[in-house]
Amino acid sequence: MNNQSLTINFIRHFNAFYTLVHEHERLRANDISLYMALFQLWNLEHFPVSLIVSRRVVMKLCKIGSLHTYTQCLKRLHNFGLLTYEPSEEIFSRSVVKMLPLEKSGSHKHAKNDTDMCSNKDPGKGSSFDTASVSKLLYLNNKQINNFINESKTARPQKKSKDKVEVPAAPELSEVRTYFRAAAQSEKEAELFYYHYKAIGWTMSGVQILDWTAAAEKWISRIPSIKNKTIENTTSTTGGLRSDENKRYDEPI
Repeated sequence: MNNQSLTINFIRHFNAFYTLVHEHERLRANDISLYMALFQLWNLEHFPVSLIVSRRVVMKLCKIGSLHTYTQCLKRLHNFGLLTYEPSEEIFSRSVVKMLPLEKSGSHKHAKNDTDMCSNKDPGKGSSFDTASVSKLLYLNNKQINNFINESKTARPQKKSKDKVEVPAAPELSEVRTYFRAAAQSEKEAELFYYHYKAIGWTMSGVQILDWTAAAEKWISRIPSIKNKTIENTTSTTGGLRSDENKRYDEPI
């Protein structure tokens, strides 16, 4: 087995692969996961020409639980021209995978019948992909990312200023007294309202109060029910003496 290593730039190869992922819709999630697992093992072995892989290790890394899915993904990556898959002829022997450089210019050889499959079409239709365009795709992809970052930076302040809501100043006690007096309520009730909401920072259910008069109307609407409940509690006969209304006091007990 040839143990010669290739000169691979990790970042360029990584970017070149995801440029292909971005451009070609036929790559599935399992294909990408399997390729990244193989790429990681290839990197740990310092990019040898031939990578002897353990199916159990690779399936654990890429989180593929089905042997059938694993094999199909390997064949798809082989047909797409991202790697060369050489299955073992013996049952207990390991397979050999040859990872193909993506960042170098020029065309590289592919599997069976030298067919290039890095396209939006299904494997087997003979579509070709020229790896010389990878650098151009990387440039365009990086340019799009930089434009997106710049647009995001300029859009954030605008979004914050648009969503910002001005909170009015809290009312004075005199204003609250005047409002409650106009609603035929006592100053004591106005003071209860004022000091209650002042103590909790003029919030309602954790949200800042934007219109204190609306909160005052809600407070006033609940006043009769509060008073009635207080009267019911004070006039309860629980535990007290019970007697008939028509009781005669001239009769002996």
